[in-house]
Amino acid sequence: MYHEMSSPSILPFVSVKVNGAVLTSRQLDVLKALYETGSQNKAASKLGISVPVLHRYIKQIEEKIDAAVAERNSSGTVLTSVGLGIIDEVMQLEKRMKKEDVLNISGTPVSQELLMNALSAADPEGLYNLTISDDKKNASDMQSGYADIIVIDDPLYLFDLEGFEWENISKDRLLHEDHGEKYAYFRYGAQRIGFRYLETENIPYSIERTFSSISALRDSGLSFFINESMALRRGLNIRSSAALDHEIAAVYRKDKPSAENFLNTLKHQRVL
Repeated sequence: MYHEMSSPSILPFVSVKVNGAVLTSRQLDVLKALYETGSQNKAASKLGISVPVLHRYIKQIEEKIDAAVAERNSSGTVLTSVGLGIIDEVMQLEKRMKKEDVLNISGTPVSQELLMNALSAADPEGLYNLTISDDKKNASDMQSGYADIIVIDDPLYLFDLEGFEWENISKDRLLHEDHGEKYAYFRYGAQRIGFRYLETENIPYSIERTFSSISALRDSGLSFFINESMALRRGLNIRSSAALDHEIAAVYRKDKPSAENFLNTLKHQRVL
């Protein structure tokens, strides 16, 4: 018969699977101690066990995953690349499990100015983290739990982010500079909308390469799409044969109050 507990202790813990085998929390503690001390004697002392017991733990881990995790060198004991990979994964998991109200925000160069203005208003102590990358990376970070709120240029990514809350926060236009059938793919902005437009209009095209630099994009001599907000900030005169309106959306975690608060601040920023 089970007895009801008034206030059970419920805590998350880290677990890692390597080559199909799950390492126990104690085995992970052994690897962490070796990583932090670089010595079997110091690691054993830190864990409150003897060196022979530490050796047995290491052997158990290596037999379980069929790979070496530690090796001796002239300065002590270090982790192999496999051992370091395990520790890196553990540290990332522990970071994500910390119950801190640090907000992790991601955007792109298109939304960077918008986000920085919002940060200035919402984060006077400078506690929030801002990452500037592309939509693909930011959407992946949202799905993996590394980001709490992202601003995406390409609304087509909303189909990949089902299960999260989202709101349209601004608008932009995709400009089209036409130099023929050969195209450059710019890393930022709603590029897929541009190429879908070409397909809808039965305009033939081939993508020659991807660019991350606006200067390189323009110097390429290829046709391209670029968001109007970016072109205006760079003072570019784009000879656009089409202007494709689209929404800029913020995707956020509803279970994180600071994300909703930041979203409200974002919605008061009028210009990208």
